[in-house]
This record gives sequence, C-alpha cells and structure tokens, in this order.
Amino acid sequence: MKTFKKIEKVACALLMVGVLVILPACQNKNDRDSVAYYTCPMHSQIKQDSPGQCPICSMNLIPVKKSDMESDSQGHAHAESHGEASAPSATSLGIDPVRLQRIGVQTAEVQIRNLSKEILIQGKVAHDPKLWVAQKEYLIALRLGDGSLIKSSEEKLRFLGLSKEWIAEIRKRRRADMGLHLPMPGQPSLLEAFINQSDLNEIHVGQVLEIYDLQNRSLGRGKIVALGTLLNMESRTMRVLVQSDSFLDLPSNSFVQFKITLDLGKRLAVPKSAILFNGDHNMVYVETSPGKFIGKKIQLGVQASDYYEVDQGLQVGEQVVVNGHFLIDSETQMRMGTSGGHQH
Repeated sequence: MKTFKKIEKVACALLMVGVLVILPACQNKNDRDSVAYYTCPMHSQIKQDSPGQCPICSMNLIPVKKSDMESDSQGHAHAESHGEASAPSATSLGIDPVRLQRIGVQTAEVQIRNLSKEILIQGKVAHDPKLWVAQKEYLIALRLGDGSLIKSSEEKLRFLGLSKEWIAEIRKRRRADMGLHLPMPGQPSLLEAFINQSDLNEIHVGQVLEIYDLQNRSLGRGKIVALGTLLNMESRTMRVLVQSDSFLDLPSNSFVQFKITLDLGKRLAVPKSAILFNGDHNMVYVETSPGKFIGKKIQLGVQASDYYEVDQGLQVGEQVVVNGHFLIDSETQMRMGTSGGHQH
C-alpha cells in the first residue's frame, strides 16, 4: 500500500512537470500561430516569417497579428459594399499601441488659427533712364497743352510703372522726379520691386513692407507707391515702385530684398507636416480613436508659414497625424491593396 502511494505521488509530480513544460510551449505555439508575419516599423515592405532585424535599418522586427489583418480586411470589405472601396478617404487602419510608439506617430489638433503670410520679393534701387525721358515728354506735353499728347504721355508713364496718383504728383509739381534715377540725399529713396505673378493679387498701392540688403540686414521700411501694367514674359514678374521712409545711402541699381507680411485673419488650418501631397489630391491621416486611423482627402487654401488653410475635408478638433503618416500610408496600401500611388 505504501509503495502504491509513493508511485501515485511520483506520477502526480511528473504530471505537474509535464503541464508546466507543455502549457507554455502550447501558448508560445498559439502566439506564433497568431502572427501573420514580422515587419520593420520603418520599412513596412519588409516581411519575414520569424523575428529578426530589418536588413535595411537593423531595427528589431515587430509582429503583425492575423486578427489585425482580418479586422482590417473586414472593414475594407464593408467599405466596398457601401461603395467606398478604393478612395483614400475610406481607407482605415488599426495599429498596435506598442508599434505606434516605436514608429513615433504624433498627432496635432485641427484648429482655427490666426494666419499670416510672408511674401519675399527681390528688388533694386531705382534707376530707369526710360522713365526719365517719359517724364520729360509728359512735362513738355503739359506745357504745350496738347490734350492727345498729354493723354498718350500719361499712358506711357503708367505703362512704365507709375500710378495715377504718382503721375498727378508730377503734374502738380511740374518737374521730373530725379529720385527714380539718382539718389537724392535727405529725400526718401525710390526702389523697384519685382513681384511674382502668383502674388500680384496680394499687392496694392500703399502697402507697407520691410527693406533688407542681401545679407538680410534691415534697411528700414517703405511702402508701395505704384504698380506696373506690364508682366515680364521671361521672369513672370511685375515691376512695382517702392518709396522708403527715409533716405537710403545705396548706389543706383544696388540689389535689395523686401518682405511683406499679410494678415489673413482667423482660418481653419492644419500643420504643413500633416499633409501628404499628391498630384491629383492632398490628404491627411486622422486618428479616429486610439490606434485607429483613416485617410481623408482635403482641399487646401493659402499657405501661411508652417500651416495650410483647409477649405474642405476636416473639422475643428480632429487629430491629424503630423509624424509617422508616411509609414501609416505605406502600411495602409500594403494591407488594403490600395493603389493610391502617393508621391511623397
């Protein structure tokens, strides 16, 4: 009897040892069976059947579970059944929080912001012999009192870049403005700015600007006093006359720079870093819940420093991805089979 009890105790002990050995092995096997493949958090094109390191960047590979892929594929199939299949705005993706941390995904809130835009312009100290001759012709026409000659002379001055107000000032003083040709000590200096065609709608007479030399040292402030009427076909720029607030001791034709700051007011805006720019559309990734992302097409307005105005596609309070969206986009295309072909 005692011998039987000893055998029973030994058998129980061996059984417990077997459970302790076999159960973890089964759990490890189940964990392995639940993994679809291993991939690099930085290079999602890398797929391996077992753990290891990325052959590109040597980062440790992380597992992608079959359950995540099934969940994503079901969501994609649901979108297809509702006619939302291939558009980037219908692509959703769930990512494990641990992997999110490794990728370094960061988000920012879509907000109404006070936006301002800076326009940088090249220019020079004014020196234009043609404008001097045109002014002299205009003064002669005024002396002669010839109406048709006066009109044609005024049109020529406007063609060369003088505003109606500037021409009226010449007519009032009855003398040519030497400041357009030679610096006049003690008098405000006249300069020429060359505005890009794309910025012309933002420019108007009376606008204040900052003046800098080519080393970005401030020379003072000035204002626009006349707009040209002819676009240079080669440079796609318009000639604009600027008057400084004070005399600038610079040689004629010295190159300078101008900066105009435009207050755009309050507008819905998103960080520039959140946008995936594409040829036919622009998009962002929005975090709809922790670890869940959806791509949205958006329409952009003006760019203001590090932000873009959003005309359509986003609402205040949404969280857009500002870091890691390239990897999310790549993962989305890989898992969903999308063919967005984003040009990053």
